[in-house]
Amino acid sequence: ANDEVMKLQKDPNNWAMQLGDYSGKRYSPLDQITTQNVKNLKVDWSFSTGVLRGHEGGPLVIGDVMYVHTPFPNLVYALSIKEKGRILWKYEPRQDPNVIPVMCCDTVNRGVTYADGKIFLAQADNTLVALDAKTGEE
Repeated sequence: ANDEVMKLQKDPNNWAMQLGDYSGKRYSPLDQITTQNVKNLKVDWSFSTGVLRGHEGGPLVIGDVMYVHTPFPNLVYALSIKEKGRILWKYEPRQDPNVIPVMCCDTVNRGVTYADGKIFLAQADNTLVALDAKTGEE
């Protein structure tokens, strides 16, 4: 396990891996939303990736940044949480669309991952890309 990710998962304000932590419970101990106040929730901001296929992997949250990805063409966005989803950077991989007909189960992607200051994306063409989490540069 990556030491930085282990440290990040201990802070419930982060969601540094797809399942929340290595136990895979998908549970957050944050308690701002309760059974008593959930009925009062309202949308503060929303974001559309512009890709209209299945989005199967969840976003990651590290500090004040949310990392969102898409199915093919496997775009990755870094969004500011404090600035209501302002796009900090966007990564657009160049892939051969001929991979689409041979993909199993639609063009979905199960999510990005984080380690050592990088966001890792497994693209549809089987290319693994490491992106600088602050800049989006390969």
